[in-house]
Amino acid sequence: MNKKLRYLGLLLILPVFTVALTSTWETLPVASALTSRNNFNDNHYTALYPGGPRICGDHICTPGEYDKMQQGLAQAQMKGKTGTTNPSQGQNMMQKQNMMQGAMTISDLGSVLKLSNANLPLTIPLVRGLYDGKDVFYITTEASDSDAATELTKFTNFPVTFAPALSKTPPAASANIYLFKNGVKGDGIMGFQPQVVDSIPGDAKYSPLWRVNVVEWKDPTSATTFGSEDEVLAAESNGKITITPTKIVVNCPIVQWGGNNEGTIPAGHMKIRDSITESGDYGSAQVLDIDTQKMQVTFVAHRGFAPDGSTIYYIATDASQMGPSDALGVIFANKTQATISTSSSADLFQFSNGITGSGPLGYQSGLAATKQGDQYYSPMWRIQVVTWKDPSMATVLENVQDLTSKSDMTTTNLAGFIVNCPFFSVDTVFAHMK
Repeated sequence: MNKKLRYLGLLLILPVFTVALTSTWETLPVASALTSRNNFNDNHYTALYPGGPRICGDHICTPGEYDKMQQGLAQAQMKGKTGTTNPSQGQNMMQKQNMMQGAMTISDLGSVLKLSNANLPLTIPLVRGLYDGKDVFYITTEASDSDAATELTKFTNFPVTFAPALSKTPPAASANIYLFKNGVKGDGIMGFQPQVVDSIPGDAKYSPLWRVNVVEWKDPTSATTFGSEDEVLAAESNGKITITPTKIVVNCPIVQWGGNNEGTIPAGHMKIRDSITESGDYGSAQVLDIDTQKMQVTFVAHRGFAPDGSTIYYIATDASQMGPSDALGVIFANKTQATISTSSSADLFQFSNGITGSGPLGYQSGLAATKQGDQYYSPMWRIQVVTWKDPSMATVLENVQDLTSKSDMTTTNLAGFIVNCPFFSVDTVFAHMK
């Protein structure tokens, strides 16, 4: 594990102080895999709750494949620490090892979990906007409004997830984006000029969570193109336009930008890595390519577990604290820290020891408290660090029932920062692989 990943590991396991919520912002119940709730269907089809389709790596299991995988995993988890097994285990060892062939690769008995397609390249369309008269390029992954998510999906030709939890984003965590309802025709979302944003990475005001404002010219025949928020607000002050704030919040991380007029923020883009590895190494960058001619960006999508044990993939775009953002090679967006004690964020469990695997700290893949389609889903993840009290007793935890069933054998601590990690289904990733 490289130095930056070690540094991220240290950040994750630092003692965390309780975050006090001082505002009276109305919230939904906080989404936590360790908090029981009875207001939605929490039935999970997993090893503990049979009955639904099984997931084997990156595909629906063929008949008998899941049982073979579980048997092989059980064998690996015996570990053979003393070099002995009981007679029945000894008789079945070779048979179980053979049954594992083709379903899962495990070496160093019980210490390594390798999942199919731990990392995949995911190509996402770029959308052009303007800041201080210069181009910015961003992706659109979630919207707090169902109709908006549908329209943005049509506009980008890429699935934009309806995430109602984002409607609870506190004002301190969001920035402003301006959409144009009329005026100069162009490639904007509503068919007119490009969207204008109020900040870019490097600005303390920057957040990927944009509150949507709709701009309308009173006399469209006199319309000009605005390049900055200052120009938009000046036109409103002069009575030329109306600005209608909406309650819609969209997750639109910027991946490339021009500098500001003052010269204090230079032009830049997200860090780019040279290659993708199957090992699950997160590395120090999350982007493989940015192509503003083809209007697309290719991220590394990391495999993880949804709360029901199914496979999801997620990308990382920004973090609310400098240390994690540097370690992962993503944008520093401190404003999103304000979501940590609200229901506009949810829990993502990462592991600091136990079964070696493709997680960001070198252990098993992350486990989310919610997923796309759930009312509590949010791409703003409160990182929770799970640590086995006795790592030699570690097993693979692939759903929230597994996690809660092992709560007496593990400790879980809030890492204290937010990471923006939009989730994608297996179908979406496979359909948009570069």
